[in-house]
Amino acid sequence: MITVLNVDGQNLTPCLPHRAEREVNRARAVWIDERTIQLLYNPFVFQQYRKAALKRDHYTCLWCGLPASTVDHIVPSSKGGSDHPRNLLAACSDCNSKRGNRSAYACLKEKFLSVPNVMKLGYRIIKATYSHTGKVLGLRMKAFILR
Repeated sequence: MITVLNVDGQNLTPCLPHRAEREVNRARAVWIDERTIQLLYNPFVFQQYRKAALKRDHYTCLWCGLPASTVDHIVPSSKGGSDHPRNLLAACSDCNSKRGNRSAYACLKEKFLSVPNVMKLGYRIIKATYSHTGKVLGLRMKAFILR
């Protein structure tokens, strides 16, 4: 087992070596020694972000309309997406796992006619994708969806 320290140097729950390696490869942790990593983020903040995203979306999956218990990253974590609420949306576990690490935009194009919250979902995708620019884009939802 690998010892895990938070950003303040306090011990957290130990993890398996492959999990530690993944955190380091994603630039979310650094090796302190052969058996210890230190996280560069606070894992408890994600829990707050998760709750905020679920509450904002009324605990309803934006992909299918069923009750949601998980959050989906609009820009997948594996592709550099953040854990910030603007990059999260409520999703049921089935929709979340079916999407995998494909972009939300690609999935929306595939499922356009069957998504009950298409306008809300499209808006969230645009907002998450372009929010890093710091400016409001004059994109119309219709133009975005019909691409």
